[in-house]
Amino acid sequence: MLARRSKLKLPGGAQLDLPLLVPSFSSKGFPTFGKKVKGKMTRLSEANHALNFIGEYLGTSTLISAYDIKHGFLEKPTAYFKNREVVLIDSGGYELAPDFDSTEPSQGDYSRRPFTVTDYQAVLRKLPRAAPLLIANFDWGTRHKPLKHQLEKGRDLFHGHSQWITNFIVKPTTKGRRHLNIAELRANVKEFRHFSVLGVTEKELGGDLLERLKNLAAIRAEMDRQGVTIPIHVWGGLDPLITPLYFFAGAEIFDGVSWLRYAYHEGTAIYRDCYGLLTTGIETDLNGARALAMQNNLGALRRLTTSFQRFVDSGGKEFSVFEWHADKLKAAYEVMRSKIPDLKGGA
Repeated sequence: MLARRSKLKLPGGAQLDLPLLVPSFSSKGFPTFGKKVKGKMTRLSEANHALNFIGEYLGTSTLISAYDIKHGFLEKPTAYFKNREVVLIDSGGYELAPDFDSTEPSQGDYSRRPFTVTDYQAVLRKLPRAAPLLIANFDWGTRHKPLKHQLEKGRDLFHGHSQWITNFIVKPTTKGRRHLNIAELRANVKEFRHFSVLGVTEKELGGDLLERLKNLAAIRAEMDRQGVTIPIHVWGGLDPLITPLYFFAGAEIFDGVSWLRYAYHEGTAIYRDCYGLLTTGIETDLNGARALAMQNNLGALRRLTTSFQRFVDSGGKEFSVFEWHADKLKAAYEVMRSKIPDLKGGA
């Protein structure tokens, strides 16, 4: 069985129980609006409304993009670092990429602002040193570069911020290649021991869901064989029905903005404006429905985390912990075991 419960050593020496489902904030795909701050007009993201509304109640973790900090799309995001056990800092690759992740509706043309590794370093230097941060490498700048180059750049960046733990996001190494070279990663897994977490983006794992699961399992299994115990973080998505499959394949950290775009209802993601109809009735206004959905989604993420823990504690045999879709997830896991070599013979 590749699903697991482990611990992540945090800055200062404390340990955080995994798996971890991280509610993320990003300006990408959300409209912006003008607001006067200290006498100057600035543009904030609609995601800023969500952060102000729900930030106090995020729980264990959250993820903020350095791109949004640099460009001021989120207002005083560091205020919500308090009372978090870990705060993930993304290096802006998601916002710089022209495409969207699998959970996002079509947004049309996307206009991005400049953001360089120098900008990222400047943001990191201004963050509170005592904050429990898990920082990513500047993966946008190393895409389509040899793995050796990616590793060197990651170590160089992290060396200047040794007070925090590190999340190395690996990218495709060949120009024009959209997906990771799994054979190359398996041949070099020992290099990942230098980092706290290994990150992979969902869309770069493969062209379809089963291929992504197969490739993720191959990486995790090879890491296990070679004694590389750091957790794998699947970036993007956080869909309540698909995320368990990545957990079955060996990942332990998951993040995404789907919890802001949709409402989680009975184990699936639905159009968030429908949430009021299904819960409090048709008289619920849209803003109220969206606020209720955010609160509900945080609770759903916590329950799903507990389901993951209970699944591992059962030895991978108890699917009833997944409530509404237990039978579907059990059937999916059985297909995974029949199709994925690294899951065959396991629980």
